[in-house]
Amino acid sequence: MVSAAKLKKMLLAEIAVQPMSLKEIAEKMELKEKRTYRLLKSLFEKDQIQSSRGEDGVRRYSPSEEAE
Repeated sequence: MVSAAKLKKMLLAEIAVQPMSLKEIAEKMELKEKRTYRLLKSLFEKDQIQSSRGEDGVRRYSPSEEAE
């Protein structure tokens, strides 16, 4: 099992390329959505990511200004 710290780094690298939804991140990283949600929540609480809702109504995550 990969550590949460390593997964967070991988997740940040993925969304730095292109903002993604929770489902897209989970599929790309081959994780369950519940685990992906917990990783996103942790990063969000540390102000490392931000979210925005697209025209399609789907919330997508990207690195916050401070994290870049």
